Amino acid sequence: MRFNTCNYSVVIDLQSVEFCLHQNQIVALERALAQIGSVDPTFAEICALKNGVLRYESIALLPPMTNVKKQKVLLVLGNPSISSVTSGMIFYARRDGGRHGFWTKLARAHLMTPVADDNRRRESDNRRTKLLDDDVSPHYSLGITTFYSFPTPGSDDQPYCGSAGVEKIFEPVLKQIRLMEIRRLLRHPFIDGSILIFTRKSLLKHFYKTTGIKPVHWPIRGEDSSGEELARILSESNKVITSATPLLF
Repeated sequence: MRFNTCNYSVVIDLQSVEFCLHQNQIVALERALAQIGSVDPTFAEICALKNGVLRYESIALLPPMTNVKKQKVLLVLGNPSISSVTSGMIFYARRDGGRHGFWTKLARAHLMTPVADDNRRRESDNRRTKLLDDDVSPHYSLGITTFYSFPTPGSDDQPYCGSAGVEKIFEPVLKQIRLMEIRRLLRHPFIDGSILIFTRKSLLKHFYKTTGIKPVHWPIRGEDSSGEELARILSESNKVITSATPLLF
């Protein structure tokens, strides 16, 4: 692992009773992974499928210790890009190397104090440290994770990009994948007592339908995606209590 503080490994036996993929479905999955690897050679460093067992790395930025006087906020994105996993940082940079606008929006929402450096690597490392040390804001403890853990290309012009790409790759077992991911989210202690924000409305609906816990929605692109809108959401939202929610699935 590149950064054991925020990267984590996922192992899925696709031939297990839970997933039960047939050989022809595994071959189709292998083809999809090969297509991703053909446009991004670093994909092979974080993902492998052998003998029906899928192993890959993902990323979550969740402080292990938080200040009880701060309000926890958990942002749930769609899925990580390959570059987020290999760089050890979500939204490491724009395609042109500039600072990603996501961080500017968090600053405008007063959810995270600005982190700036002419060197994007140093800036990213500093931002990661602040997130994991619960040092991003005097008022909030911020965690950032994804609904789907599987990494895909981040650009729309590449195959299987984004969370829609994940859903296409795992279409035969998508229900099982979603349940696996929801269990992961609920089992992490950071979610309990947090303001839970999903950036993808369709994934919010799946989570709510399965758990009965309703997050709030803030899109990171398009209408209502401003930092000011996020600030309004934070001021009007209630925290979720998951410790009393039994895992019945």
